[in-house]
Amino acid sequence: MTGTTRLATSLLFAAGSFLMIRQGFRALDPARPPDMPANSYFLQSGYNLQRNEPLGQWIACRPDPGQSADLCRVTDHDGQVIFEGEYLPLHGSEALPEEELRIATRQKLNSLWVRGPAENGPVPVIPLANGKLLVPVADNDALADRWAKNPDELNRITGQ
Repeated sequence: MTGTTRLATSLLFAAGSFLMIRQGFRALDPARPPDMPANSYFLQSGYNLQRNEPLGQWIACRPDPGQSADLCRVTDHDGQVIFEGEYLPLHGSEALPEEELRIATRQKLNSLWVRGPAENGPVPVIPLANGKLLVPVADNDALADRWAKNPDELNRITGQ
């Protein structure tokens, strides 16, 4: 092998290794959609082998200045909004400050969606790292009543 051939082989090997490593990191670390804040949390629900990327949903909550509720948004892995609305802690009547709006990381994705009484369809309930549970404002009272009568669903969501 000549020196030029060795150099070309080495460069091809290095480029191939770089691309494999880059794809591996992409597979492990999904790209946050541009309109989701830096404190968004990705909850993985599957994996697309053809595109070499995780599937799941991004969740972010933030205080809404001047309002009595927090704003939360749930998007798919590509950033398409699935649900967005005003949230309050279960049994709560006041918005939480920003430092309390950290999403819990231990939850399974399928435990976030419940039948929302007001929407009469699936709504995400968002467990926070501090143990509180954010629910859509429109569903807060109805879900609190439902879970008081049937705590199994609430226990499944909160992991208790």
